[in-house]
Amino acid sequence: MTTPSRQLRWRALPLALATALGLAACGGGGGGGLSGGGQEPDPVVVDLPIAYIERALPRDEAGELLPPEPFRRSDFNPGAQLFLKERATDDALTINISDEAFAGGEYDVKDLSAHPDGDRLLFAMRAPELEDVDEDDQPNWNIWEYNLELGELRRVISSDIVAEQADDINPRYLPDGRIVFSSTRQIRSRAILLDDDKAQYAAESESGDGPAFVLHSMNDDGSDIHQLSYNQSHEWEPLLLADGRLLFTRSDNYNNNRISYYTARPDGTDLRRHYGFYTLLGEETPWLFNPELMPDGRLVGIYKPRESLLGGDLVAINHTDYVESNRSIASVSEDDTEADAAALDTLTVLPVMIDGSVSRHGEFSALAPLYDGTNRLLVSWSQCRLIEPANPEVDGSEERYVPCTEANLALEEPLEPAPPVYGLWLYNLDDNLQQPVIVPKEDVYYTDLVTLEPRAPVEYLAPDVDPDLAEEGVGVLHISSVYDMDGEDSSNAGYNNLRDPAQFTAAERPARFLRLLKAVSLPPDDILDFPGSAFGFSGGQRFKEILGYVPIEPDGSVKTLVPADVAFTVSIVDANGQRISDRHEHWLQVRPGETFECQGCHQDGSPIPHGRTNAGPQKLNTGATTTGVPFPNTEPALFADMGETMAEVYARIAGIRTPSVDIEYTDDWTDPAVRAKDESFSYRYAAIYDTPDPTKLPASELCQQSWSAECRTVIHYPEHIQPLWEKPRVVLDDAGAILADNTCTSCHNTVDVDGLVQVPAGQLDLTATENNSPHITSYRKLLATHFEQEVVEGVLQDVLIESGEFERDEEGELILDAEGNPIPILVRVPVGRLMTPAGAIFSGRFFNRMNQFDQEDATFDHRGLLNASEQKLISEWLDIGAQYYNDPFDVPD
Repeated sequence: MTTPSRQLRWRALPLALATALGLAACGGGGGGGLSGGGQEPDPVVVDLPIAYIERALPRDEAGELLPPEPFRRSDFNPGAQLFLKERATDDALTINISDEAFAGGEYDVKDLSAHPDGDRLLFAMRAPELEDVDEDDQPNWNIWEYNLELGELRRVISSDIVAEQADDINPRYLPDGRIVFSSTRQIRSRAILLDDDKAQYAAESESGDGPAFVLHSMNDDGSDIHQLSYNQSHEWEPLLLADGRLLFTRSDNYNNNRISYYTARPDGTDLRRHYGFYTLLGEETPWLFNPELMPDGRLVGIYKPRESLLGGDLVAINHTDYVESNRSIASVSEDDTEADAAALDTLTVLPVMIDGSVSRHGEFSALAPLYDGTNRLLVSWSQCRLIEPANPEVDGSEERYVPCTEANLALEEPLEPAPPVYGLWLYNLDDNLQQPVIVPKEDVYYTDLVTLEPRAPVEYLAPDVDPDLAEEGVGVLHISSVYDMDGEDSSNAGYNNLRDPAQFTAAERPARFLRLLKAVSLPPDDILDFPGSAFGFSGGQRFKEILGYVPIEPDGSVKTLVPADVAFTVSIVDANGQRISDRHEHWLQVRPGETFECQGCHQDGSPIPHGRTNAGPQKLNTGATTTGVPFPNTEPALFADMGETMAEVYARIAGIRTPSVDIEYTDDWTDPAVRAKDESFSYRYAAIYDTPDPTKLPASELCQQSWSAECRTVIHYPEHIQPLWEKPRVVLDDAGAILADNTCTSCHNTVDVDGLVQVPAGQLDLTATENNSPHITSYRKLLATHFEQEVVEGVLQDVLIESGEFERDEEGELILDAEGNPIPILVRVPVGRLMTPAGAIFSGRFFNRMNQFDQEDATFDHRGLLNASEQKLISEWLDIGAQYYNDPFDVPD
């Protein structure tokens, strides 16, 4: 293993920002100027250190150039080297920093960043591969630091054991002296898995490409590592904004394929969607590589397609005033684009082509802004070159590279593009002048650049958390109104009317409870290799656990405790416990003690800004209009302060609501002097069985009695839904004799009480018998289209009917039977499914049968057979996706 700290020969680089010599621009073919010809060199030389990562042009085994893949963060591409140059001039003293770390072999280095004081460098580095060692036992990516004044190179985490526990990449300095980075450590998530009696592991990304990289922070000596974010897919490239927030790239792969920018405080609180959620969608959409922040706050980087082209254009994104590339924060509706212009600004004066055509003015591979007030960039740029083929038979010439002149580009036989030839340049954005820093070299590629000059420090953005709640391991979710849909009132009657008990009873309000759902992190195969059939018909919804339910107040507001440090989402459910909202297919989080504020709900696919507090429509529920009096016709004790939602009023007076694994309702709001309070009700897991076995219920007995942050409701079809069909449901006379056996499987069975073959009632077999699938029969009969059956000579077989078509031979002629008649084609009769993984409200065929009886349409009255608690269990199972299992560790071998 490498030593964690090395002293380099060159110490104490000069850090002054002096100007000195002038250099002539270098490079051939394109006329000498950056991005094309005709530009004069910048006479100002920057007398400050710079650092850069250099590697050979990436090629496949056939020698063809390979574009970089921005989202494969753990890939190992050996051969890179990190150099430090005394000044930004070609002849300045240069040393190789990274070579000092390893005695031999090819390593990899990336993700270079500088301290605001300009005296230190951070980067990720991976040691050379070990021979005859499995991939899982190869070295990991580690965070390293180089101190210019001391000439010291050290691995930030000195312990080999700790350093090699995970891949650590993308380090950045924070204003409080800590380091933020992206890592597969998932240090807090592992601890929560242990609390859940599961093995500790780094959860697999939803995209299926290995453990998820999420944000962490640590002290500058590698101690006190904290996990900041809890996404189920990757997060990387954190940058520090001027206001102290982190801006980072986040992948959303919960039934999505989106990569966009999010922000959060340095402690992970207030994590919100920021820019590009809708316009950065799709594999063909160009992406911003090697992002950095300009001194004016714009996001700048190399703009090019994700999986083609080695280099691209210099582009800045105005992420402050825009939420999408074509939508400003001033746009508050889908049709309001008057205030919009392009958020993307190309920085080059001459166009750089990224559509696959020849880029006459060259291409860029990396950049770093200067913070000296000169509006310049340090860039890696290659001029455009073409390959002039050899012509030995005519003039004896050999293949050579020629510049992309208009004449060469206009040849009747187009010339092929030549490999890029990158150099380093200082590019002045004010006058579009440039000067060479490193003369272009063949087969060289620069991927990371930094300038080491002091810059104005960013003030540390301190956490805003409740220490008491943090001690309990919970945060708070506050939704102003679930009826606020992109700033519009989605309720039919108006949220301000619904909150008045004199106008509406609780039964007349559509939104009654908020269901909190937790992501179930998937283990890697070496921890547990379970079959995909465990998801049932709902692979896209994966596994989920229910954290609990909380009442939605009459105005649609919610304020509830939520477990901290878990990925969760929410659903709005009605009085029957059935989801009435679209699935919220984006993961939320709260850190310990945090209160996360949410205006309302969002229509999926709507371009209206969502998540940013300074963007989007005005908040619908502005709360109480006076102080010291209750809302109209509500309990006098629940008096409001101006601007408070009903949820805030209740939390201030009665305490923040705590979720419950059961659905429970009590009318807290109606003033009994106005009318009688609404009737209380509850749907309890304990009410499913007359003598329940606590170990067989989806939630533990302790959680049914008192909710805590560790409570989980886990629903497995074989263990929790199938027993409902087998539960004895008999009608007894006064003497205790059985008058009728209404047990579901007594009728919905292929065998009657005498053991004779029968057609299951309603063509629905609800038994737990095995079949030619990984799922028991009832699961497939309920959720998949099956076929009508009949008993023929004591055998149950599919009903076949004539389709109206006849068998034909290869020439299309009718095939006749022995009597000379056409042979009809027989087909099976499909029977539609009663349930769907889309949710309970889409499974009306089942629930209508349980709660309604139409003698003309049905032969048996099912009303009253399933109690409200049983129907709630079925509803929530359907709403979360009707999975076969919801915990991979409970799947049988």
